[in-house]
Amino acid sequence: MTTFKFRPRVNDPMADVISTALGDNTGEFKTIDIGQAVKQGSDSTYVQVADGDEIEGVVVAVEGFTVNDGFSFGSVQRDRAVKAQVVAGGSQVAVLDMVVAGTPIALGTANGFPQVKKGAAASQAGTDPFAYTERTPNTHLWRVTSIISGNGSAGDYVLIERI
Repeated sequence: MTTFKFRPRVNDPMADVISTALGDNTGEFKTIDIGQAVKQGSDSTYVQVADGDEIEGVVVAVEGFTVNDGFSFGSVQRDRAVKAQVVAGGSQVAVLDMVVAGTPIALGTANGFPQVKKGAAASQAGTDPFAYTERTPNTHLWRVTSIISGNGSAGDYVLIERI
């Protein structure tokens, strides 16, 4: 029987890819950092996510020059399917689970994949039937659409997609 799995699409013509300044003004992003999860920082700039942050995009290109007095320059994909790795120490994820950033791999370290962990579902808060805790992610919604390797445990690869 033929097996079919969702996979990332290289150069998806429908993907939302933007040019942007990256990091701070020390030229810290290099081509080795392609695949890092990022969030918007200051004006016209994306920075590396921290543990628990919502993922706003993934670095897909870094140029060999800087802009704005020293910022790295590259491209960030803000939607579509992206291969990610379940962060060490995180809960097992399953298809349809919402995810946020796990502890990222340090810039300058070859990895190539965003580190993700299971987000938290909204739940009723206290006795008020209309009061709920906020779920994470709340604004930039990425979910697992396929388990690429293993069963979704730490170190396994998954396909995430912005919905």
